[in-house]
Amino acid sequence: MIHPARPLGVLAALLPAVATVASGAPALCQQVPVVAPSHEQLAPVPGAPAAQVGVAVRRLGGQPLDHDFRALQGRELRLRELTIAPGGSITLHRHDQRPGVAYILKGQMTEWRGPGFTPRVIGPGEAVFEATGVSHWWRNEGTSPARALVVDIVPASAP
Repeated sequence: MIHPARPLGVLAALLPAVATVASGAPALCQQVPVVAPSHEQLAPVPGAPAAQVGVAVRRLGGQPLDHDFRALQGRELRLRELTIAPGGSITLHRHDQRPGVAYILKGQMTEWRGPGFTPRVIGPGEAVFEATGVSHWWRNEGTSPARALVVDIVPASAP
């Protein structure tokens, strides 16, 4: 309990929350954004992760596309930074009208892409293009975090 006569007690009680917000780390009660929306997620095949694990997603911005392309009313070009911890994974999913590009900044990621799900290691400076119909999952099999920039076209309401 925080005692009002002890202002340092108030500060000490709030310090962990302030440190969490200042560091950019998600608070315990916040839901971590998923890389693939739920309607794209598929039942795992042997070896595929059943859930997203060890992935931090940071939205860097978005550009509405309706002014430039009438056919893209209500869609935006979104930019996110993903940080994937060693052992972290992105669940099996199929892109559905969400074309994108993943560009590896740091570390290495292994992608398993259907239909054969043969592993392919992607490193810094390499890009992977993801069109409608692409089914794949990712895992960081390295010993250090991997970072990637992901650009995709999504509904303007997407997080």
